[in-house]
Amino acid sequence: MPAARRDVFIDLDAFDRLCEAAEEGERLEYIDGHVFRMMVSGSTAHHALTRRLDGLIAERLAPGGPCTSFRETMRLDAGTARFYPDVFVSCRGDLAPDPETRGVTSATVILEVLSPSTERYDRGRKWLAYQALPDLRHFVLVAQDQRRIEAYHREDAGWRYELIQAPDAVLRLDAVAVALRLDEIYAVVPMLATAHDDHPLPAPFGPAQVARIAALKGLAMPGTIEKLLSDMDAEECAAAVAVLVGLTDPPAEAWRAILPERLHCGLDTASR
Repeated sequence: MPAARRDVFIDLDAFDRLCEAAEEGERLEYIDGHVFRMMVSGSTAHHALTRRLDGLIAERLAPGGPCTSFRETMRLDAGTARFYPDVFVSCRGDLAPDPETRGVTSATVILEVLSPSTERYDRGRKWLAYQALPDLRHFVLVAQDQRRIEAYHREDAGWRYELIQAPDAVLRLDAVAVALRLDEIYAVVPMLATAHDDHPLPAPFGPAQVARIAALKGLAMPGTIEKLLSDMDAEECAAAVAVLVGLTDPPAEAWRAILPERLHCGLDTASR
């Protein structure tokens, strides 16, 4: 995960000064007074997928429409947070070139290509901060070591989780009228250019991920809950994460909504 100095809080003015003094090849992100150092260097697969996603989206956005796609060189200002998403789409319609503009303040779609060093950060603290963007409709996580995409789509009741990994699967970004086939996205990574159905894909979520996201949401986790989480399979964990990310103000009975129904008896026993 990107390193942050937990004992030091700085304001946005100080953060801007740090950015101006940053070394070449270094980008700084900012959440809740903490600075996260993001190095630009990455794998060839990461760079190829980032360029590919940006190119595919840019060519399919409505010509002359309000939406514009950006790559990791453009900063996204999300409230008091500052980020450099791998690819994002803003549909504000008022993005005229301005040499004084430091960042874009709106995003309808955000895509992050996962890396071992940043995956926990992208899935956790960064994703929670992205949810505060009022215009955001799609948040997408793209694996670079296997053909797997995870997408969160904003709906009336919260966020709907979608796992996209079938050979003929399509990522649909309805808010910007763009659809991307999995095979055309991964065509730039030779080892992943075709699906290998004889090799099962690893599960994207487990009890540890559910526990970590629950902690970020501020949910208490007594020993009874930890034991129940350990009994959940990958599909149940994915469903639990989908519920968790949609919680903005966790209710007292949050765990009853998060845990599968078969484990509710364990909650009942613990409450007696």
